[in-house]
Amino acid sequence: MAHHRAGRMSEGPADDGRYDSSVHARRRKGAPMSRPVISQFLRDRRGSAAVEFAILAPVLLSLVAGGVFYSRWFTVAAQTQNLASDGARAAVAGIDDAERNSIVTNLMAGAVVRVPLEKGATRTWRASRDGDLYSVTVTTTLPDYDLSRLIPMPDRQVTRGAVVVIPQATG
Repeated sequence: MAHHRAGRMSEGPADDGRYDSSVHARRRKGAPMSRPVISQFLRDRRGSAAVEFAILAPVLLSLVAGGVFYSRWFTVAAQTQNLASDGARAAVAGIDDAERNSIVTNLMAGAVVRVPLEKGATRTWRASRDGDLYSVTVTTTLPDYDLSRLIPMPDRQVTRGAVVVIPQATG
């Protein structure tokens, strides 16, 4: 039987030159790892998928969360613009500024049911006249999301406006 310093060499039909693992298992604690153990560790590919997933998962989850948050922001921006446009169009039907303001107020009160807000969001509006121009401005303030500190987000306040021309009565 051949002897080797690092361990016992096996002899027989399955002799492939590898070291007997029982010798390495009895290695004293704190002793430096021998070269065969280090090279075996570097060749071992088990668990590499878990390591890759641990590295890539936060990036992928950030991309998905960013997509969800931005799609929600674009939806709120479109809803806010639609409300401002609806308010300005409805104001055209009024005879005077008091009636126009009443029409816009009723429209915005109904918007609470037609275009609901998520929990923590608020909506304000303002209507004004400047000469022949009647403008309606709607501002929706979104809640502060927990992940917004990790993902760059647009402004929480979404302000959109619409203007219609209402000629002043002459005469």
